Amino acid sequence: MESKDRSSDKPSAREKPRILVVDDEPAVRHFLQIILNRLGYKVDLAAGGGEALNMVEKKSYDVVLTDLIMPRVDGLQVIRGVKETSPDTEVVVITGYPSSETIVAAVRAGAIDYLPKSPDQEHLSVLLEKALQIRDLRRKARERDFYLRMAQMDGLTELFNHRTFYNFLERELSRAKRAGQPVSLLFADLDRFKEFNDTHGHLFGDRVLRHVAGVLKSRCRGYDIVARYGGDEFAILAPDTTKSGGVSLGGRILGALQDPVPGNGGDLRVSMSLGVATFPEDAAEADELVGQADAALYAAKKQGDGQISTL
Repeated sequence: MESKDRSSDKPSAREKPRILVVDDEPAVRHFLQIILNRLGYKVDLAAGGGEALNMVEKKSYDVVLTDLIMPRVDGLQVIRGVKETSPDTEVVVITGYPSSETIVAAVRAGAIDYLPKSPDQEHLSVLLEKALQIRDLRRKARERDFYLRMAQMDGLTELFNHRTFYNFLERELSRAKRAGQPVSLLFADLDRFKEFNDTHGHLFGDRVLRHVAGVLKSRCRGYDIVARYGGDEFAILAPDTTKSGGVSLGGRILGALQDPVPGNGGDLRVSMSLGVATFPEDAAEADELVGQADAALYAAKKQGDGQISTL
């Protein structure tokens, strides 16, 4: 399989974009091959949809040009298969009988445009340049989203990290002040986690942290903010939630932790202490709310393992 240098916005002089032409008519395939070679592209040919999908699984293509009407595996199946196997590859339809119905179906499947079966060189050149630009823009967007997410997330648990949590806290309190709604903050700390690490090892300790993170996410609503605050401490920001609602959420979390931690070959369970503080009942500002939730957590720890406390 050939490797492609994808670090540049434009293909280098030594690395030409690779195009796959898919059509069951040999004359069409070879006509397009001649034009594409003249334009400086590297070209592979497939005589049918099944062959094309096998080729896409084995090799990286920048653009696929595919006919729509082919026996056995048609163009729509090719488009869907290409986008599933290689989302970075753009697909352009080549058709002798374009209609609004077929073009709409192709676009819905993932194609970006269409060509007549005998395009002139200029038309084909412009369309391929457009396809490559779209591909590069999509890659940049995915990379930007990936690095933004990495900056926001804790690498071990895939929860929000400490810094991102504070950004959400400030934002949610501002929104709650405008709307006159409560916000509850839960601080959680695993009980005797140091002893657990000393007994079972840090690798299994990491597995426990991931397990707990999964429990927290499964018991929270989609718009609750769940973060790893640091070490074995977690924070849950629950918008539009009263103190009693925060306590109920904490109870659901403790109940879910009754299930054993998977993967240790035994019946090992972990417990957690939780403190709950609520805006505006306990605090008016972010730092004050954090302090109150932390104090409630300290009170819960003093009561013993697996307790919930409020102030």
